[in-house]
Amino acid sequence: MASRTRPTERRRHAPAPSEAPDTAALPAVFDFERHLFFWLTQVISRRDRQLAAALQPYGVRVHAWRVLGALYGRRGLSMTEVADIVAVDPTTLSRTVAQLVRSGLVSRLTDVGDKRVTRLALTAAGTRLTARILPVVLRLTEAATAGLPQPMVELMCWALREMRGNLESGLATPRRASRARPAA
Repeated sequence: MASRTRPTERRRHAPAPSEAPDTAALPAVFDFERHLFFWLTQVISRRDRQLAAALQPYGVRVHAWRVLGALYGRRGLSMTEVADIVAVDPTTLSRTVAQLVRSGLVSRLTDVGDKRVTRLALTAAGTRLTARILPVVLRLTEAATAGLPQPMVELMCWALREMRGNLESGLATPRRASRARPAA
């Protein structure tokens, strides 16, 4: 029996933009191969697959590695800070952290100034494991950037930081370059 949706239970959709796009100005075909975010997705996807395979012998998944890497050398980051660094939603981070705590790799700390804030730190076992994994991750990064001049890698890092800042401040208002662009 099909369920009926009452008028008050209907899903709400985002309001339509006030102006319809000028379809005459749009390309006939979306050329994804010339779209920056297509390439970012392609690189991240392939790197994550290779990283997942490389992490298997250590019993660590990619999300967990990102948390371990964020905490390596940085004791006491808050859950919010870690979520921002590893670019993951709080629910996924909570599950990942819970697993790392159960595994004895991460400990939760209570913030002295604000009891509502949970801080994280690697345990001794977490530090040792992260130190063993880090060379694997660095080798994968070297393989991914092979043939690229170091100034180009630095320029790409700069550009991506700027793009992140633009997106954080809103799509409608791109930021002015806050830092000088590194020489290419």
